[in-house]
Amino acid sequence: MEEAKGLKKRGYRVEVFAPNIDPETCFPEFLKSLKVKTFLPQLPRWFPFRDGILMIVTSFLAPCFFYRFKKTDIFFGANQPGAWLAFCLSKLLGKPYLVYLNQPNRLVYPRKIDQQTGWQTRRDYYLLAKIINYFKPLATLLDRLSFTKSQAMLVNGDYIGRIIQKIYTKEVIMASAGSYFQPLSKLRLNPTSAYRGQFSLNGIKIKKPYILITNRHEPQKRFDYVIKAFKLVLKKCPQAFLVIPGPFTLYTPKLIKLSKDLGILPKIIFTNQVTENQLQRLYQEAAVYCYPSPDEDFGLGPLEAGGWGVPTVAWKHGGPTVTVDDGVSGFLAEPYQIDDYAAKITLLLKDKQLRAKMGKAAWMRTKTKFSWEKHLDILEREIRKISNLNPSTPSITLRINPLRTRIQKSKK
Repeated sequence: MEEAKGLKKRGYRVEVFAPNIDPETCFPEFLKSLKVKTFLPQLPRWFPFRDGILMIVTSFLAPCFFYRFKKTDIFFGANQPGAWLAFCLSKLLGKPYLVYLNQPNRLVYPRKIDQQTGWQTRRDYYLLAKIINYFKPLATLLDRLSFTKSQAMLVNGDYIGRIIQKIYTKEVIMASAGSYFQPLSKLRLNPTSAYRGQFSLNGIKIKKPYILITNRHEPQKRFDYVIKAFKLVLKKCPQAFLVIPGPFTLYTPKLIKLSKDLGILPKIIFTNQVTENQLQRLYQEAAVYCYPSPDEDFGLGPLEAGGWGVPTVAWKHGGPTVTVDDGVSGFLAEPYQIDDYAAKITLLLKDKQLRAKMGKAAWMRTKTKFSWEKHLDILEREIRKISNLNPSTPSITLRINPLRTRIQKSKK
């Protein structure tokens, strides 16, 4: 979504396509402003396995959509099935295409955490995984073809880039996702500003200081690590709160039960779904941001928090080793030691000067290394490189994978 917005601002004609859209969970204001289209008519939201069925049928019928894209100059496929759709349309129309990977295809190459937890909160992924496992050799071949036959394969940062290059044995281009950095005047860098006051959000009082987690409510994200650590934090910082926004899933009641069993539920605020503006307010006022996912490919959350001058505590493993500068813009705790995680949160809450210093460093890291402008510079460079045209405004088609809360794009 951000790529589409950014390329449009730079003068490109961009179309965004998705096999399925759920405007209630995928930033409806952005979907509307970008006029996102679908390949096929949409099934009702209540239809069993709606998203999985639409993704399967759209992928199977991919060659049939070529007539809609005769005037498109370049295709861009993000993850699957974006890469497969881009591959099919590119070959049929003789146009170049790029691909972008946040991670290897998790249904073909599941992570350790995926194998441990399964797809408890995603019935559609459960269906897709069953089908792909049944046709694993064919699925693996088509997945590899659609990625490696592209003119350029962009990846989301150094950590996951090395893994992708090893799996697909194709040279990759580092194009880390970006975030926005806010004006310094809006940051809560005054040593006390993140520790005092309160505000209302959807009728809920949010008292400061608070620790913030933002991500999908699913077992792979391991919010339970922070909840367990928070019980230890409260021993030394009893005034603190933990705020967890996001739409409730089948996993949310388990988190609530854990909080209750630990005796800390009154100190934890589950806000349910919030708007983009409300999410930014939560980042702005937070004292500490936590990113507990144990096997993350990149981790955009620390950069979004950093854009608001908020330091992060994450694990010293995976994507956060790229997005968090340990001891400078936040802390990386020893995997998966709850005591160490809690100690690092406590240190930031107790030492206001350190929290402000690290918050400023996190803001500088987002601004200088991980801004959307830097990401778009890389993307535009590759678009111009593979285009055999010389116009300044080639037509690009993007596809969104709506099964992810953080939206994926793909250009066709």
